[in-house]
Amino acid sequence: MCAHEIALAKRAQVWYNLLMKYRLNLPASFAVPCDIADAHLKLARELELKVLLWLLRHDGTRELGELAAWLGKPEADLQAAAQYWVNKGVLTMRNAQCVMRNDEVVPQAPAIDLPPARPTQQQILTRTAEDTNLRALFAEADKLLGRTMGYDGQCALLMLHDHHGLPCEVITMLLHYAKQVGKTATAYVEAVGKDWAQRGIATLEQADEQIEQLKANMGLWHALKARTGIAAPRPTDKQHAMLRKWASDWKFGLDMIAAAYDEAAERTGKVSFSYMNKVLENWHAAGIATPEQAAAAQAKFTQSRQAKPKQSKQAMQSAGFAPSYDIDAFVQSTLEIPVWEGGKS
Repeated sequence: MCAHEIALAKRAQVWYNLLMKYRLNLPASFAVPCDIADAHLKLARELELKVLLWLLRHDGTRELGELAAWLGKPEADLQAAAQYWVNKGVLTMRNAQCVMRNDEVVPQAPAIDLPPARPTQQQILTRTAEDTNLRALFAEADKLLGRTMGYDGQCALLMLHDHHGLPCEVITMLLHYAKQVGKTATAYVEAVGKDWAQRGIATLEQADEQIEQLKANMGLWHALKARTGIAAPRPTDKQHAMLRKWASDWKFGLDMIAAAYDEAAERTGKVSFSYMNKVLENWHAAGIATPEQAAAAQAKFTQSRQAKPKQSKQAMQSAGFAPSYDIDAFVQSTLEIPVWEGGKS
């Protein structure tokens, strides 16, 4: 069981204990779709949940202005919160009113992957006023940067928390790491935070593992630079992802990665991480774990071609030696696919 599954199991146990300790004693109730709890409870903000519960309670027959007056909130904020559910396909607009989507009455609109709406400055102020954890996060960010964050920085941190679901303490760990490596630009923090959110990084333990992996990637990068003469001071985000896959998932060390670099340089005349990735992918699939094995397999493939120059491409492919394309033409046109997809040596 992975760390994320363990965390989910612990949360489930907490809820089970609460249900065993407390009994619901409600004289009346109304239905809440299961998808709201399953898919949106983590991502939706407090005001968005309040708006949805209000609309569910009154079956879409009450004005949001009434709720705004009751909560003491600007109606524009409630309209923005309702728009979250419209974007998610939970609500639809009918006669300028938000109502629950009913597929028998309102046809399901095609799914559109819309970018999340950036909060306004007033919404940022409202969120920090109502959430002490967010206030602490913003204060820590100001301290690390040595200055007060501007709108873009505040917006990025708030969206990492409210939209992407990263806990404040995880974002704080990310900020400390960014400060340590001198990459405090908003774009970097936002990119790493989104990557963590997509991969379910939700605890301090998981964040610490990710930071250790990032440090390992940097160590591997510097070793590869010393070995090959790469000039870039640090890898791009895409290259970080490739390094993580090569070292952590495929268990390749520096020798194999450097061998893939040599293969790419020889065939393309330049540094091509996409080419290196394909070479290492083929070696991983073939069970090749050392440069010696790779060289032996390449020699076997070359010998086979020289011994049977007229053998059909289909026959050579079925034997596990020939690539499924014209090597020279393909390398010349794209410089992205490795020259060998051979079998095990």
